[in-house]
Amino acid sequence: MRISTLYMFKQSAESMSKRVSENNEVYMKLSSGKTLLRASDDPQGATDAIRYQDALSQLELYSDARSRMRGTLQHEENILNGVNALYATLNEKAVAAGNIQDGQNEVSHALAAEIKGLRDNLLDLANNRDSSGRYIFAGYMTDKEAFDDKGDYQGGRDVQTQSVAEGTEMPSGHLGSEVFYVGSNSIFSVVDKALEELNKTPVDKSTLGPAIENLMENLSSGLEKVGKAQAEIGTNLQQLDALDTNGDVLIRDTIEKVENAIGSDYETMTSLIMDSKMSEFALNASMMVFQSMQKMNLFNR
Repeated sequence: MRISTLYMFKQSAESMSKRVSENNEVYMKLSSGKTLLRASDDPQGATDAIRYQDALSQLELYSDARSRMRGTLQHEENILNGVNALYATLNEKAVAAGNIQDGQNEVSHALAAEIKGLRDNLLDLANNRDSSGRYIFAGYMTDKEAFDDKGDYQGGRDVQTQSVAEGTEMPSGHLGSEVFYVGSNSIFSVVDKALEELNKTPVDKSTLGPAIENLMENLSSGLEKVGKAQAEIGTNLQQLDALDTNGDVLIRDTIEKVENAIGSDYETMTSLIMDSKMSEFALNASMMVFQSMQKMNLFNR
């Protein structure tokens, strides 16, 4: 009888210990929000979880890259809108300059001052920097002004690109040599030539006329170049929107795969809550049995 009772007590203690361990395991899973706590719990599930988490990280990196790219392109778009406005104003001044006659020195010089101010504003836009301090029209040479004071291009020959999705590269802007040059001449050098004629004393209609005509032709071509750059930005922004839509779907699907692999999906969590209730009932029952065994006379002596 002594051996039998001792055996029963031992079994009761072991049963309660097992229930405590099981109960702790369930609550650890509940508190962590997943059933996969160790790779040994489910080696294949752990392998899948790592693979899906890596894929999710890459998708999120692409999403961040698209967000930065969108900001960069929108910034350039705003600058080009300013360039368009300046070109339009410069063209108005060029028309006025075309009506200047020989001897109208004061009118010519006053107009030259206005055009010089517009030219300086245009150079400021060409040397504009983004929020990170990078010159947006300088290509890869983002730490150097795209144009010097003479209006000559000093930037890189290649535009920066960024991976915005798997297998998809996108240019982050345009080179200053693409936007502000017509042929081999920058718009600044063309403006400077017109300014040289307008500042002459006395003004010479025979040389001023061709300089102003050349300026107007270059402004017209420049507007076309700016319009082309704006159209390309618009196309790239639309592509980013499409990639975002597809990327969001992929991210949601991959998150679901990760949750399934580690057991944190809704169905698994619901089942785990039920398991926790059953585990709690089993633990309480084991404790009652153990307490009953302790009250037996053999162990009260």
